[in-house]
Formats: sequence, structure tokens, C-alpha cells
Amino acid sequence: MFKRGLIQEFSFAVIIGLVMMLAISAVASELSNELADDLTNAKDAKQSVTAEFEQLFVSVTDQLSNRQDKYINDPIAYHAFLVSTVVELWDSSSTTRALLGKKHYESLAKEQKSALISAVDGTLIRYAFEGLESYSGQVFKVDDVVINEEKGMGWVQVLMVSPVIPDINLDLLIKRNPQGDWRAVDVRVKGITYVAIKKHGYREIFEEKGFDSLLVNLSDKNKEYFNVVCESVGMNKMSDQKGKAPC
Repeated sequence: MFKRGLIQEFSFAVIIGLVMMLAISAVASELSNELADDLTNAKDAKQSVTAEFEQLFVSVTDQLSNRQDKYINDPIAYHAFLVSTVVELWDSSSTTRALLGKKHYESLAKEQKSALISAVDGTLIRYAFEGLESYSGQVFKVDDVVINEEKGMGWVQVLMVSPVIPDINLDLLIKRNPQGDWRAVDVRVKGITYVAIKKHGYREIFEEKGFDSLLVNLSDKNKEYFNVVCESVGMNKMSDQKGKAPC
């Protein structure tokens, strides 16, 4: 019997990691751009998003099945891949703003916003590593898509079929950017979103200790995790790999 908390933590790590890998499929990206140009109403938007994500999740499952060991043993390669794709797949600025709250976020200087977004990116990349470690044959299928064309928001409902835990329904919150592309901003599992779980911690540190403490807190967690990952495969002892993220 799996505890609800275990399922939620496992799902957040895996699904966020998978979302970052979606850009592997060049065909799907091209399809998305072509379909986006033809959007004229909510029905067309739903059809385009459904087609895009169905193709992308097929690609994700294939990539994880065939490259999991390679990336586990070469965190530098996996990190480089994630960095090259994460900006295109996840709207980190919107996620950061939601985590901190509009009032707090807008009070930050441009440089502070950039630093915090970067730290959130690092956290999402950490989740991608955790998702990679946790992957054990899960298959992801698009179950439904709900689009609000007027607001430029929607949910991609995903079914995670797993051989090790009960099947889980996941909702991926998507947002249309000014260029007309749909980007992920949050994940909902068992009715609870990632932002809802994490925002109180972000805001409490910010309100009680300030921006610098929040930034250090996020950065230290990521640094500690990646030190362990790199040590486990000996990357931090290779002279030719020094200075390469995340090692």
C-alpha cells in the first residue's frame, strides 16, 4: 500500500523531469509550430495541443527507456541536455512568480528576478534528475486536454501507467506565451499542485529572512544534491570535467 505523500513526491519529480525532455522530438516541435499558426478557436487549440503532447509523450517514453542508464552515469551530459531544452519547455518566470506571489515578485529588482528564476530552473533540473532515477518503465498517455482560449490557459490531463505503483492521473497546467506557444507552468497530482505545496515555504523564507536567504536556501539544496550525484559516478574527480555543470 503506497502512501499518498510518496505517490505525490514521486509523481512531481518524474513528470517535471519528463516535461523537460519533450523537446527531443523535432517532429513534434515542428507540428506544434504549424498547428499554432492555424489556431482560430478553442476547438483548434485543443486539437493542436492534444496532437503535440501525444507525440511528445511517446518520444519521452522512448527516450527514457533507451537512455536512462547513459544519463544516470553521465550527469554532465544529462544536465547539458536539460539546460538546452528547459527554457523552451517550461515557463520558469511564471512558475517563480506563482511561487513567490505577485506582490513579492514585482518588488524584486530585475537582477534579483533573474537570479531567482535561475535558482528555480536549477530546482526543476534537480527534479528531472530525481525523475530519471525514479523511472522504472512508466508510460505516459494524454487522456484529455482542456483549453480556455480566451485566457490562454489550459490543462493537459495525463495518465501515468506504472508497473510499480498504482496508475496516477496527472494534470499539466499550460500557458500560451506571446509567441503562441504553449508552455508548462505547474503540475497537479491528486488535486494538489506543485506551486500550492511549495509556495508557503518560498514566501515564509522571503517574508521572514529576505530575498538573499531564499536564494541561498534554493541554491544550497541544489548544490548538495548534485554533489552527491557527481560523487556517486566519480565525475567530480575527473580533471577534464571540472567546472562543468552540475559537477
